[in-house]
Amino acid sequence: MNTQTCTDCKKILPATLEYFYASQTGKFGLKSWCKHCFRQHRRNRLANMTPEFRYEMKKAERQRNSHTYREQRRKAVALLRGVHHENWTEKQLIETYGSDCYLCYKPIDISIPRTGEGSQYSLWPDHMTPTSRGGENTIRNVRPCHRTCNEHKGRLTYEEYIAKKESK
Repeated sequence: MNTQTCTDCKKILPATLEYFYASQTGKFGLKSWCKHCFRQHRRNRLANMTPEFRYEMKKAERQRNSHTYREQRRKAVALLRGVHHENWTEKQLIETYGSDCYLCYKPIDISIPRTGEGSQYSLWPDHMTPTSRGGENTIRNVRPCHRTCNEHKGRLTYEEYIAKKESK
């Protein structure tokens, strides 16, 4: 069995994932610090940060990985509501249904961020039958939509929304 010495605490430990985190560049594919030292350094680094700095770091991470956070949120909501869930991305949604809002038929500006100025015309995937009313979280039940159109539709199904819109 191979062994590895932690560069921090100098302990000689088995070179396994039980004692070291994985690394693409390290010897044996492992980081040079043992898990205990790595966690300790991380705790110390986080303890020395101001709450404002930690908030900004988390915010930047969420923005970098916004698609992942949204997918995790969709999955969690589907599980909570007991509805069927399949992974899908906003890119797949646009490739499947195009980049026009399915409620107002106007084009969606994909370059606009989801929040801030002009975001009312950004892409907000909308469930034709909302998950809160038993609709699946699958690409078959989701369509591209503007933020404002999605907010106006609310918890209505597509059919209810169209009927309400025609009755006005």
